[in-house]
Amino acid sequence: MSENTSGINFNSKNAASYEELARKAVFGYDQLFKMVLSFLSENQNNYADVLVVGCGTGMELKTFGTLMPNWRITGVDPSEEMIKHSKAKVDEYKLNTRVSLQQGFVDGLPEEDKYDFSTLIFVLRFIRTAEDKKSLFKSIAKRLKPGAKFIIIDQYGDPNSAEFNSLSNSWKNFMKYNGTPSELANKIAEQAVKQSFIDEEELHQLLSETGFERINRFYNSFIHGGWIVEKKY
Repeated sequence: MSENTSGINFNSKNAASYEELARKAVFGYDQLFKMVLSFLSENQNNYADVLVVGCGTGMELKTFGTLMPNWRITGVDPSEEMIKHSKAKVDEYKLNTRVSLQQGFVDGLPEEDKYDFSTLIFVLRFIRTAEDKKSLFKSIAKRLKPGAKFIIIDQYGDPNSAEFNSLSNSWKNFMKYNGTPSELANKIAEQAVKQSFIDEEELHQLLSETGFERINRFYNSFIHGGWIVEKKY
């Protein structure tokens, strides 16, 4: 099944407030994108073609584009509203000559275009089934060079486990201490559980089956995790 059949309402009216909420809900939200960059390149003068899957409000486009002057970046997102947000960020930081935006899905991009890196940040939660996740990973792998790095960040774990419930409660406390009203923090946590979760073992299996190896977790905060992997040669 193609990744564009997951039945998601991407055109959410809440898109404009996403970044504000993310900063209160995700530990180190702004620094996280620079953390990702630190895994992808050691030299600001490096040339690279980069695929940002689910470019959303444009945080990766802004971070990568402003700090890496020789990177050419393709951002893809199925949501018209999110593409508008990304374009506004691209225009604001004058990145138009190096950033191209595509409304749609990864499987709509040319397979002959091969990228040095790819990111999938806070997207996997919207892909409902394991088969759809696998399809997305396959689509990304087809468009990466051998040895290319691929970074995934998202929520993970088993919502039915005692460990997860403990982490989720601590996460709600963090959001409240970070200025989120109690009612909103509870609502965010409740909505998170309704989204798609993947446990780490299943994630490793899906990545291994779709052409990736050297899977390492580099980020962990409450129910969020980050992994760096490489496309097999």
